[in-house]
Amino acid sequence: MENVTNIINEKKFTTNKVVLENRKKLVVNGAEKALSSNETCIILVVSGCKMFINGNNLHIEKLDVESGVVEIEGDIDGFKFGNNAGKGNVFKRIFK
Repeated sequence: MENVTNIINEKKFTTNKVVLENRKKLVVNGAEKALSSNETCIILVVSGCKMFINGNNLHIEKLDVESGVVEIEGDIDGFKFGNNAGKGNVFKRIFK
């Protein structure tokens, strides 16, 4: 019998949806995990890519990795997608 944890960790979402409501609430579908969170920046992994959310008084209201839904509230200034999450060795990127 296959380990349930391995099945959950291998789950990849193929579609994403980002909804921003009045710059106060951000709902993201396809989120795999939260890497970092503080009042000014939240970093998520969304379909294998990092997503950076910037603002003030940010907090994660809901995080459901089973369904891939994250709800963030606060004063949202912007968001962007970065490099693929977890790709490559940290030392290789530092010592190019």
